[in-house]
Amino acid sequence: MKYNIRKNWSDSLGFMKKNPVVMMPFVIIAFLELLALEFIYFSSRIPLSYVANPIIRKFFGEPFIHYPGSLVVLPRLFYYKQIGIYIVFGAFLTAVAVNMFKNIKDGLPVKAKAMIRNTLKNYVSLLIYAVLISALVFVLRKSDTFVYSRVMKVVAQHTPQSWALLFSVCFTLFLFLTNIVMQTFLICTIPFIVIQKVSILKALARSIMLGLRNFFTIFALIFLPFFIYLPVIFLKSFSAQIMDKTFPEINVFITIMGIIVTIFLDSFAIICVSQFVIDKKVVAEKTA
Repeated sequence: MKYNIRKNWSDSLGFMKKNPVVMMPFVIIAFLELLALEFIYFSSRIPLSYVANPIIRKFFGEPFIHYPGSLVVLPRLFYYKQIGIYIVFGAFLTAVAVNMFKNIKDGLPVKAKAMIRNTLKNYVSLLIYAVLISALVFVLRKSDTFVYSRVMKVVAQHTPQSWALLFSVCFTLFLFLTNIVMQTFLICTIPFIVIQKVSILKALARSIMLGLRNFFTIFALIFLPFFIYLPVIFLKSFSAQIMDKTFPEINVFITIMGIIVTIFLDSFAIICVSQFVIDKKVVAEKTA
């Protein structure tokens, strides 16, 4: 039976409108990321500079301690902070959102303390998942950057400048699609842990198998929120060039915009896949 993706999107948006509380965990993640961004922005000033300056000097160099170099390196520093936040809090709070979604769908009360207490039981599993996802994204990003730098060097030497820009755009799109493919196989892991109450290994296995059996459905299901975020990805990818043409603080504004946009998009994506997991479970029970 063909899955109705448009109905899933419509139902998920309707659910979010009626129950905006489900976005609260992602608001908390955004708050933590904004706090981290603030620390990075002021890291070159006393007293934060006593800790931050030696680290930045060692890994990035002396010029990036001072303005405007500190804003050039800001997106990279924020990326590493973002990984840390996701590992410690992100996956856990995402699971809380799924728990809220499940309880509301089942007509059960949504109590913050109960949600947190129930989700804490799976914290180790969620931590393992967060480390796995972060490691895969990091390796993917590093390997793609390595290939990009080598190919870009050849392109820049043997083609017009416009071709180099076109290659950069195409490469960004390739990374974008690669990330969606990876998420297609892994994004259902947290819903499986929360909804079906299985271990991390079983949840990963079921998510991968679900991705293999329903690749195009899940890919299409999460493509919309990812696609909406694509302009932000382009702004981040070309932030250095934008900064050079405008002003250094543009990197801060781009980062803040990305944080705010992901509150809605992450909520939408996780509700879509959670609904898909529930729908597949219902179909399996009916055919059993």
